[in-house]
Amino acid sequence: MDDPEAATIPIQILFGTVTGNSEVLAEETAEKLNEMGLNTELSATENFNPDELYQMETLLLIISTDSGGVPPWMAEDFYKFLNEKNEADLQHLSFSVLALGDSYYPEFCQAGKDFDRMLGELGAHRIADRVDCDIHFWDDFEIWFEEVCSVLTENRKVLNCST
Repeated sequence: MDDPEAATIPIQILFGTVTGNSEVLAEETAEKLNEMGLNTELSATENFNPDELYQMETLLLIISTDSGGVPPWMAEDFYKFLNEKNEADLQHLSFSVLALGDSYYPEFCQAGKDFDRMLGELGAHRIADRVDCDIHFWDDFEIWFEEVCSVLTENRKVLNCST
C-alpha cells in the first residue's frame, strides 16, 4: 500500500565520528534519500536531544568506534542516555546502524555493536541488520544503504533505490 504522506515523515540520520568518515557517509545517505523524495534530518550525535527518540519513527545511526572500543566523544551523551534508559519503550522506532572501525583493533566496531544492541533491547525494530565497516568502507556502505533504502521505500511513493 502506497502512503503519499509517508515520504514527508522525517528520517533521522545521526552520526558520531572520530576521523570524519561517519559524517561523510551520513551526508551521502541524506543526499541519496533526499534525491529519492524522502525527508531527512541530519545531525551529529552531540547536537541531538535523545528525548526526540520518543517522537521519531526512523533512525539511521552511522557511528565510528574510538580507541578502546568506545563511541567517539561526540556520541558519549547519546550512549549514556541509551545505556541508562533500560525502562524506555522505543517499540515505535525503526532503526539501522552502520558501524565504522578498524579490524586491526580487537574492539572492531564495538560502539556500533553496542548502539545496535541497546536500541534493540529498548524495543526498537531493525529495518536492516547492522553492517560493520572496516577502513575501506564504501562497498559495505553501499550494501547497507541498498538494504535500508529498500525497506524505507517499500510503502512510500518515491524514486527507486538505484545509486
